[in-house]
Amino acid sequence: METQAEPILAPEQLLEPEKKKRKRSKKSKSKRGRNKPTGFEEYYVDAPMTVEEYDTEKELFDVSRPIIHRMEDAFLRFQKKRRIENDRLEVFQKYLAYGGVDVGPKMFVGSDDRDFKNMDSEQILLARGQTSIKDDHSKLPVDFNAVVKGYLTSYFPYYFNPENEEMIKLATVTIRNYLSYLLYHNVCPEHRENIDEARKSCDLAEKELWKNQQFTAAGPGEFNNGCSILFGGFQHDLYVENNQWSNPKDNSTLMTKEVARKVVKFGLAGSGSDELAVLFNQLSLDGELQAKRVEDIDGFEVIGLVPPDVVTTEFYEKHAPDLNSVGILRGRAYHDPARPRYDMTAEERNEWEKENPIMPEFEFFLEESLLEHCYVGMKVITSVWELNCGLHYFEDIHTAYSSIYTVLPNDLMIGWKKPRDLTGNDEDDGSDVD
Repeated sequence: METQAEPILAPEQLLEPEKKKRKRSKKSKSKRGRNKPTGFEEYYVDAPMTVEEYDTEKELFDVSRPIIHRMEDAFLRFQKKRRIENDRLEVFQKYLAYGGVDVGPKMFVGSDDRDFKNMDSEQILLARGQTSIKDDHSKLPVDFNAVVKGYLTSYFPYYFNPENEEMIKLATVTIRNYLSYLLYHNVCPEHRENIDEARKSCDLAEKELWKNQQFTAAGPGEFNNGCSILFGGFQHDLYVENNQWSNPKDNSTLMTKEVARKVVKFGLAGSGSDELAVLFNQLSLDGELQAKRVEDIDGFEVIGLVPPDVVTTEFYEKHAPDLNSVGILRGRAYHDPARPRYDMTAEERNEWEKENPIMPEFEFFLEESLLEHCYVGMKVITSVWELNCGLHYFEDIHTAYSSIYTVLPNDLMIGWKKPRDLTGNDEDDGSDVD
């Protein structure tokens, strides 16, 4: 009876156990996915289109088609070409909703592959898409630049409260990338100039929003704080002498009146006019120096900046090296269009608008480090005070707006749905009541 011979192993095989092939885990695949381009990198460029893609898009984006249908197709193709991560996705969703696009809760989320077996590529795109524009929106004006300015300068800072430059860039880069996609694929050739202006608004907002954030966090500055303590305002009302409470956030202490007097004195001597310094000193000696809040304004708009010159800097270095030299910020009274109008009768308002009143202007003393965050056109929402010698100062900054600050009613319509008629007189349009 024949027996099957046992396989003979080499000596080295006896010493080493057989190595098994390692299967790539899903985790390693996900890590590799993170390194893939997202489409939002600084130097990212869309790949050239094939002839088939060009012919398809030429038909899809023909100007004879309603613009809302072209935009819907553009949404689908844009998200297919980009890897939109969660933070960026939320910013982009809100931008689309702000612009009048209905955004579903599962936008950009992939479906089960089993659902797509019998679909072609176009059908798969439609199945995955969760954006749409209602037909009645076709009657609304189309203005890409206005939507960008309104979203980035009004809605985005309020809703997301960006605390660093990276968050601001995430928003501006995402929207600019989308607008560039519309230009590259010729989605709306009749609005090409308007889209290009919107891209410029993204670039400007990126610079100004970060300056606004820095100025709001660091302001109102030593000189303005000193004036508030000495003459009137929020800090004057709460002031406690020699309260040396330490602020762990910036390792500073509350300013005493002695320090406040020194700060104001050197500010006037270093950057103020001779007339202002003399009048201030005289009223102070006579005990007649008074401060009052400027009423019926929300803040000021920056109209000019004068940093401290060499003479002023040397004056501080010689006589007050422990203080920061101040320059001048020129501002004009500002009314925030997002806030309610001041209480006037119809007749008073008509007269006020007919006369085209000249808004009062102010000169503030501000440290050089704060002036670096300011720019012409910046809107600062704050309380403004005036001394009877002509000196102005402002207090804590509530917020700062960009030079292209735009207020639109769009944010009021986000999430709004047409209510269902409960009387039964109208046909059900399929909308839900929240």
